[in-house]
Amino acid sequence: MSVRALFLDRDGVVNVEVGYLHRAEDVRFVDGIFSLCRVAMRLGYRLVVVTNQAGIARGYYTEEDFERLMTWMREALGAEGVRLDAVEYCPPIPATA
Repeated sequence: MSVRALFLDRDGVVNVEVGYLHRAEDVRFVDGIFSLCRVAMRLGYRLVVVTNQAGIARGYYTEEDFERLMTWMREALGAEGVRLDAVEYCPPIPATA
């Protein structure tokens, strides 16, 4: 049995890009993202958010801050009828000189 999934980059696709987003009060959802996700869910797609989180590696915020924000975002999306099946992230290692 095949599984279909829609992979959504968080910053710039799910929410408006603000740079190193880590606080709920700074979240602005992209226009149309709720309806897009609801349609995808109705068509049988699983929703997966993927995101690089360089702000963690650079020390701007912690993994706990990221997890707290994603819990809030899942709840906000859920209030709009959107269920995320997974959130995957990568805190890249900063380049060394």
